[in-house]
Amino acid sequence: MAKILNDSIHGIITLHPLLFKIIDTPQFQRLRDIKQLGGCYFVYPGASHNRFEHSIGTCYLASKLANQLQLKFKEDIDKMNKDDPEYSRLKEAEMTDKDKLCIEIAALCHDLGHGPFSHLFDQMFPKAMKKKDTNFKPWKHEEVSRKMFDYLIESNKSLKEEFEKDFTEKDVKMIKDLIDGKGKKDDPQLYKQYMYEIVANKQNEIDVDKMDYFARDCHGLGMTSNFDHLRFISQCRIMFPSEDSKQTTIAVRDKEELNLYELFHTRNGLFRRAYQHQVTHGIQLIKKELKMSEAFKNMHAYEKLTDSVVDVILMSQDEALKKAKDLIHRIYNRQLYKVVGCTEPKTEFKEEELKKYEKDLLKDEKQFGKDDFNLQRNSAKQIENIDGIIEDDIILDKEDIQDIIKAFKQYPELMKIGPSSSGTPFRLSSVVSTKNNINPHQHKTETK
Repeated sequence: MAKILNDSIHGIITLHPLLFKIIDTPQFQRLRDIKQLGGCYFVYPGASHNRFEHSIGTCYLASKLANQLQLKFKEDIDKMNKDDPEYSRLKEAEMTDKDKLCIEIAALCHDLGHGPFSHLFDQMFPKAMKKKDTNFKPWKHEEVSRKMFDYLIESNKSLKEEFEKDFTEKDVKMIKDLIDGKGKKDDPQLYKQYMYEIVANKQNEIDVDKMDYFARDCHGLGMTSNFDHLRFISQCRIMFPSEDSKQTTIAVRDKEELNLYELFHTRNGLFRRAYQHQVTHGIQLIKKELKMSEAFKNMHAYEKLTDSVVDVILMSQDEALKKAKDLIHRIYNRQLYKVVGCTEPKTEFKEEELKKYEKDLLKDEKQFGKDDFNLQRNSAKQIENIDGIIEDDIILDKEDIQDIIKAFKQYPELMKIGPSSSGTPFRLSSVVSTKNNINPHQHKTETK
């Protein structure tokens, strides 16, 4: 029997009982103490929402999208003649109830691997560790989510028994691959590749994870988003990119192009006004000096690593943590890093050159101390396509291509249409330009 809960963004949410069993584990409950926006909370007082509520919201939207795809699939298959070769081809793409539950589990558990201060832990910490140890191998939170998911099942007896009873090893692997969004090109289940675009869409970055955190972040930050995720979901269906393709993808109706524009417009606004805010970045630069990056190797230790580590450090009597305490006090006293200079080199700096500049700055110890500045290299290449639609990413279903060309004439700078024939799916062949919209020397901030 399904259970319900009330969410501040989506209202009443109904979830499968197994999902509540996952929620009621220490490994999932730790997400209550990891703020969604990390250092943004020191800039926007309302940004106190956490990974716990975001994960539940993402699970809900994944369920909504899966239900929509199942509904449209049934409509499409019922219209076809069983003798039609396309019938057996499309039938291979059918989503079973087990598939849908796997998608919901993946959506619920996709952020299990986040550490303190959210993306700070898997972006800045690894870079800091790499400087200290050249043999250090950076990681992404998705990798740790896979490990934490295994640890969650192993550590909870009743949950382990249920998974052993109802899920095969192949099912568990599928759940972890859905978290990564990495369906294998040589997978015999190519017909079901569309399922890997629901939680973490590596094709065009349009997935339920972003739909939830855009809505949730805007709500917490006091900003407005005009992107309607429920309308977008209602216009999705399963399609083949071409007549001879075995790989499926999620298609959306052409009339959603303006709604999609609002999605990327919202994303751009969030990056400019919150994620890349100078004060937010200054706080993150200080916090990255705290040494915790090795914890991801041990899930038992990582389970206990949340934002509360700051309070543990402040309460500790250990003299070895004095420097860490001083750094935290700098945040509370608003003694933050500030941008004092920016250069636009014609060629990209090499790591050795950056180290030389840092060494030169440290020569005058009376003027500069090692903790007084932080030299950053920011590349335009690193944030390319950050708020634009990637080439060949969205398939639109339209009977007459002339109609859509006419509609796009209003926005010639936005998109252009690639070659296609009437009555067949076609692709957008260009992108929203990011070069004129984003300062290439802003600090790089990845998607949550």
